[in-house]
Amino acid sequence: MNEQMDSDSHWMGSWFASQTYVDGNFAEERFEDQTLRMIIHPHAFGSKIRLKLSNLYGSKPAVFGTVTAALSAKNGEFVPGTGRQVTLNGQLTIVIPAGKEIYTDPVDLQVKEHVDVTVSVYVPESTPTSTWHFSPPRSTYVAEGNHTDDSNADFFRKKIHSYYWLSGMEVLSQDEHFRVIAAFGDSITEGSTSTQDANHRWPDIFFERLHRENPASPISVLNAGIVGNQILKNGPEVGLPIGGQSALSRLDRDILSHSGITDVIFLEGINDIGLGNATADQIIGGMRELVAKVHEKGLRIFAGTLPPFGGAPYYSNEKELTRQEVNRWIRTNEVFDGIIDFNNALADPQRPEQLLSDYDFGDHLHPCDAGFRALADCIPLSLFMDKI
Repeated sequence: MNEQMDSDSHWMGSWFASQTYVDGNFAEERFEDQTLRMIIHPHAFGSKIRLKLSNLYGSKPAVFGTVTAALSAKNGEFVPGTGRQVTLNGQLTIVIPAGKEIYTDPVDLQVKEHVDVTVSVYVPESTPTSTWHFSPPRSTYVAEGNHTDDSNADFFRKKIHSYYWLSGMEVLSQDEHFRVIAAFGDSITEGSTSTQDANHRWPDIFFERLHRENPASPISVLNAGIVGNQILKNGPEVGLPIGGQSALSRLDRDILSHSGITDVIFLEGINDIGLGNATADQIIGGMRELVAKVHEKGLRIFAGTLPPFGGAPYYSNEKELTRQEVNRWIRTNEVFDGIIDFNNALADPQRPEQLLSDYDFGDHLHPCDAGFRALADCIPLSLFMDKI
């Protein structure tokens, strides 16, 4: 594919969804003779894209009869005339081998700000949903039969959530000065409690701030959050398959492999405390190992302090002391390239072990939309703007 590119061009990550194990309590079991229509919210723009498709946890090849990309309209529709066939090695039928992820051929599609991208995937044969990204606040539309080319949503009568087999989109950029920032974390980064289909995750809001400040410079913020994710343990080890592989295990695939990656914002550890019963020393050791691997690649990594979780189902006074010890280390260490105080952004000044009520989704662990905005707004733009 690269031989078709101009020598001054490069691929730049525009959108990402970390893949994880399917959990039958949350996911569709399989698809057969159905079209899935999934919506991407891009952070980088251009006239040529390529998709990343994943069969990472599959035991058999995943076969897609037709895949199309188009500019999104509303409620599962796409803008008429913008639909493009997506191919792999020139073939319309796309086969992803078991355990593999692939990039499609380049697609001519003008991606611009404030317009989402619709990806429609036709699954002709009965195919188990082995690989997905659990995303409660993002709708996916399902139709019986092959309706990848239909710009209307008349046949898409079923609405579910999350992404199946779709893990990324990149755009071809001509600009040599750019930043690709990966937000690496758990459900707070994934934005699992944000408003449905509103793009109110903190990485989306932070991208909007960066783009408003310097619209001429290509910047993207890729969301590599996984619900229930831990630094040290894989999800199945604590009975939560959707928690995916640990941050240390997925670092190479979900962060370091991105085209044009320059920076990492890391916010994890609360699930290690609450679900994994890890000690502060164990969490700090995991963070040190992760930072060393990121620095080996010449990238910068910024640590977020762990927000409060007083009143959450897995809260205890002992676990609160662990969180405080981890946060003290984050604030005083010289391992990270900088610190972002997410804790102070969300904490109730009168009860610092708890989320401010205005920012609490209701479970005393996850933010609501106002909380996600507070997280995005507390990040100093100077950490990134002066490096462009």
